[in-house]
Amino acid sequence: MKTAEDVELSEAQIAVHWREEEYFYPPAKFIGQANASDPGIFERFREENFPECFKEYADLLTWDKYWHTTLDTSNAP
Repeated sequence: MKTAEDVELSEAQIAVHWREEEYFYPPAKFIGQANASDPGIFERFREENFPECFKEYADLLTWDKYWHTTLDTSNAP
């Protein structure tokens, strides 16, 4: 029996799965207790607004030290 460490994937195999998008919706009970119940939140945080939209989200939090960059892509993998 092979373990996860024994399985080697080619770049092509990884690329096939990398493009897949699976969504797992939360149970109704979880949605009912959620703090973010405004349906407009999905519009504000759409992919087209990324990463700038997270500045608005970060402003809702209390920070010990204020941040200056929303997303640093200077040394991305």
